[in-house]
Amino acid sequence: MGFVNTLPYISNPIEEFEDYKFVSWEKEIYPQFKGETKKGEIDFLTELIMERNLRSVIDFGVGGGVELSGIIEELEKKKYLLKSIEANEVDEDFIKQATKLFDKKKQEVEVHKANWLDLPNADPGYTHIFDFGFLTGNSLTYIGGGTRGYTKKAQQVVVSKFAGLIKKGGYLFIDSRNYDYIKSLMNLPKEKIFENFTFDYTIYYHGSEKRIIVFPAYISDTVVVLHYYDKENKVWSKLDFYPIYQKDMVEILSRDFVIEKKFHDFEEKEKKKSIFVQYLARKK
Repeated sequence: MGFVNTLPYISNPIEEFEDYKFVSWEKEIYPQFKGETKKGEIDFLTELIMERNLRSVIDFGVGGGVELSGIIEELEKKKYLLKSIEANEVDEDFIKQATKLFDKKKQEVEVHKANWLDLPNADPGYTHIFDFGFLTGNSLTYIGGGTRGYTKKAQQVVVSKFAGLIKKGGYLFIDSRNYDYIKSLMNLPKEKIFENFTFDYTIYYHGSEKRIIVFPAYISDTVVVLHYYDKENKVWSKLDFYPIYQKDMVEILSRDFVIEKKFHDFEEKEKKKSIFVQYLARKK
């Protein structure tokens, strides 16, 4: 079969993997394949923090805690002391995974449970605002639905909630997948999509690799459905995203922030093909 971008693949596996068992992404896929942090990515974030003398840090979507833990570890090696390190999460499984990791590494991180739309209200409550907040791993694109305009408005509300927890002159670092690039694949045959969506493995599920295949099975202006196929255990899962195109992200951030730098895969240069587009923005 050639063209794969059809509605049945929103909820069903592609033919090669039709005998795979469907599992929870959070419980069965994410913990097994998250892996260790990539040194280049952690160095990038720690240098960003140190260069600007940022002392209070919040991870707005901590997930399993791997990235924040790596940042703390690297800053400790460099004898750079933070005044506070906190995290936000809404998913119970991720809170358990992150708390277990921080305890194991003897890292003091307070994890607040809060839906982004409810910020700054959280359990436990926030007691101060921060120099530096970050949200990585394409997390903002879980928010949205309906039309592209509705998605943009919903994501704008969330970014403004983040802004409320960052000091004036403080920074937000945020990323999303390069949906402009993914959209360019939408009319390709399946084999070409596999070929063009293959990237080097790193901290996130950036693209296909030997054991797990990440495949954009459905692509439109308003939704992107990624499939995750674990070839060793013969299980699969999926995630639905509401894409943020680069023009939209610039507009979303510009309400509360000034964008200082834009990166593609942690490099300060424009690329058509990249896994992530990252933005460093200063609070107005």
